[in-house]
Amino acid sequence: MSGRRDEVRYLSAAVPVRLVTEGTNVALALAAAIDLHDVAIAGALIAVFTAPSVVAAPLIGALIDAVPSPKRAMLGASVLTAAVLAVAAFLPVVPLPLVFVALLAGGCALPVFMGGLSSFVDDAMPGSGPRGFAVDALAYNIAGIGGPALVSVAAALLSPTGALLALAVVALAGGLLLQTLPMPARGASAHPADLARGIAAATRHLLGHGPLTRATAAGTLSQLGSGGLPVIAVLIALARGTSAAGGGWLLTAFAIGGITGAVLVTVPRISARLAAIPARLTMAVGFTLTGLFQLVAAVVPGYPLTFAAFVLAGLWDAPAVAAMLRIRQEESPGAVRAQVFVVGSGLRVAASSIGSALAGALTGLPAPLLLALAALPWIASAPILLLGRPTPQPAEA
Repeated sequence: MSGRRDEVRYLSAAVPVRLVTEGTNVALALAAAIDLHDVAIAGALIAVFTAPSVVAAPLIGALIDAVPSPKRAMLGASVLTAAVLAVAAFLPVVPLPLVFVALLAGGCALPVFMGGLSSFVDDAMPGSGPRGFAVDALAYNIAGIGGPALVSVAAALLSPTGALLALAVVALAGGLLLQTLPMPARGASAHPADLARGIAAATRHLLGHGPLTRATAAGTLSQLGSGGLPVIAVLIALARGTSAAGGGWLLTAFAIGGITGAVLVTVPRISARLAAIPARLTMAVGFTLTGLFQLVAAVVPGYPLTFAAFVLAGLWDAPAVAAMLRIRQEESPGAVRAQVFVVGSGLRVAASSIGSALAGALTGLPAPLLLALAALPWIASAPILLLGRPTPQPAEA
């Protein structure tokens, strides 16, 4: 029973802070479109908020490994995020350059709640093994639906300002809930020279440790397809004879599949079977099936079949992501583990942004062809994972 309590406690803490990260982009887009009547500014606001996920990731990871109290660092990141959202909430009043500066600072907290929090899965759910990372993947999937849903409801009932303020409150609540999780200090030095050496060591490990390098490359590549889905889903919905809103329902279908897959992976019998399978094989099969069902969605006639194919595509993505998190854990020494998680998460965010930009640039192509192209990165990730050979010794050695 203690294991189940640990899982519930982790979900109750991880979902709110990740819900904020998933909902902020939607809230910023609504604020720019409704309050400023300028959709172009929305893209700039989102880009400024997400850019630090890549640039600052190595330093953020090193600091998580070095701070004496990771929980206090998480709380500080939550307070910073809430303050930034409060500033952005008054977009029509606050000078735009100040909003950009605030979002740039707030973006540095994103890696803390994504890869940084994932690096403490073993501490928060001791003895859970692969099941713990399935629970972590479930937290991502719940936030993926809950964040945009919360923003949509708050914006409809209140305004974009109300939506951003609601996210600020959730960020603070999530930071307090994170204080209930065990997060032991890792004992790395916070001296600038030692931080630099730690970043260099993590970079060498990330690039030179075969299984981890391949998992990071495959996980990053898959996000090229994922990033383009919000644009492509709208085009596919229109091509299938529904309104643009149907694209949002297709994304919801993918997320529903993801939550279902994540829940199934946490079933004891299924998680025990997956634990006996090499994580890279689970990751390769999951990403391949995700891509194949995206191809099915591109060719089936009618909207209902397309919706069903999106659900099935999301179903296999969740076990693959859980396996990817498991590889990061198993193949990373404790001294650089947080950096590996944070940098891996930052690379996926960067690839997703590139995928979104590519999809926007290629909107002149037929929608089914675009969806088929978006499926290819998922399928192409499998050879990266399977062509290499597993390491003969543990990463700690």
